[in-house]
Amino acid sequence: MRARPLRVLMTTEGTYPFHGGGVSTWCDALISHLPEIDYTLLAVAMHPYVQKRYQLPANLRRLVTVPLWGIEEPAEYSWDVPFSELLRRRWSTTSMVIGSEFIPALGSFFELALQGGADTDALAAATLHLHEYFVRYDYHYALRTPDAWKCFQTVVASLRARGALDVVEPTYAELAEALRLFYRFLLVLNVPVPDADVLHSTAAGFCGLPCVIGRLSRGTPYLLTEHGVYLREQYLNLRRQVPSTFVRTLLYRLMESVVRLNYAAADQVSPVCDYNTRWEGWLGVPAARIRVVHNGVDPARFAPPEARLPGPPRVVSVGLIYPLKGQLDLIEAAAAVARERRDVQFEVYGSASDEKYYAECLARARERQLDDVVHFRGPTHTPWIAYQQADVVVLPSISEAFPYAMIEAMLCGAAIVATDVGGVAEALRGCGVLVRPARPQEMADAILELLNSPAERQRLGTAARARALQQFTLQTMLDGYRESYARLAGEAPAAADGIDVDDAGGCRSLEPVV
Repeated sequence: MRARPLRVLMTTEGTYPFHGGGVSTWCDALISHLPEIDYTLLAVAMHPYVQKRYQLPANLRRLVTVPLWGIEEPAEYSWDVPFSELLRRRWSTTSMVIGSEFIPALGSFFELALQGGADTDALAAATLHLHEYFVRYDYHYALRTPDAWKCFQTVVASLRARGALDVVEPTYAELAEALRLFYRFLLVLNVPVPDADVLHSTAAGFCGLPCVIGRLSRGTPYLLTEHGVYLREQYLNLRRQVPSTFVRTLLYRLMESVVRLNYAAADQVSPVCDYNTRWEGWLGVPAARIRVVHNGVDPARFAPPEARLPGPPRVVSVGLIYPLKGQLDLIEAAAAVARERRDVQFEVYGSASDEKYYAECLARARERQLDDVVHFRGPTHTPWIAYQQADVVVLPSISEAFPYAMIEAMLCGAAIVATDVGGVAEALRGCGVLVRPARPQEMADAILELLNSPAERQRLGTAARARALQQFTLQTMLDGYRESYARLAGEAPAAADGIDVDDAGGCRSLEPVV
């Protein structure tokens, strides 16, 4: 019997506790409903001034924030490190130390990371070496030296000459931009990894590197939850955000290496849907280490309405305003619906996590003369009311994993039209209407068909709630993670391969779907 609570280090990236969205909803629900577990949260954030969006549960004992931007050097956010220690690190970072310890480790890391991380054992050793260096010496000074710049240039030139990096010769500005971004993304290696019984990352990205380091240095078991497919979503994001093909290519390679490293180090990879397993299989995760744990929602809160308010037909969408969420496609679908039925109202709930994209959405709605049809309502703290008062709920995403908005709408008995992306189909099969992503006319046709058929809306809503109650409740999700923590910490017997949901507290091993 354990004399103290189980300790879990959870790591996040651009989500909980500073931003809304499905991953943050999941984090808050998991931590809040497992009060017997003590959590430490290591959150990779955009800058040090971002405000918390959530009231932290009592069992979240410590929050460590790692800001990537808005600081000149890592020492600025090292509030728990004595100033004397920071001075010692800086004074100890001599030219001799940089030349003998840092540059060989940095060169090895660049060489391996820029080849896509195929040699994960060597990449793991290089990553651990860099981390051990950074916690003893000054991160900022070492990476800003001429030696570090020359090392980066040399590795890139060598890889190009050998054909291992198929890019045109970069300009000085492109090399500088790439190294600047590497400096920011690798800041997480500068953070001491808090001690824990289980390490739990919410993405196979940079926030997973502390878990990789804890696994390598201490042997602490590592659980990786995959919400979206990190690598795929970064491919989509970088294409929009980074204009230079050279810089994008280097970032693609770095991110693929980080993903492969997370997959190789994790004792258990738990995607939130079967769909994600194909990517994990392609990138080398053995089937025996994959255990799907679906997201779950509290059916007591998300329930069908007693009565619908009178008024015009309502089409509701809930989600962050962000390119991958597809609101531009929803606006085009609304325009097509309005040509047939001008009485239909589209209500879009969610905060703008991408202000530029939000501005594009507003401009597109004005351009299509939809000011009286499409309404952006902002974030809501009562999404169940929005679902309950909808005639049709729409999920227009370009990319998804297993969205909370879908499960919540299902439990509210909503008739759902959704794009066939990620794990949406495995949830909605037989109880919703699927359309292809980025096909606004298909979406419009499906919406109109449901609006014109009250009986079909009722049938789909009833079937959706029944399916969600059977498979996607909060309790099922909590059981899955509670069992996983105990087993990884050595407090429960390891489950046999091929077990089904009922045998593993909500988890299930499976072969990757290809």
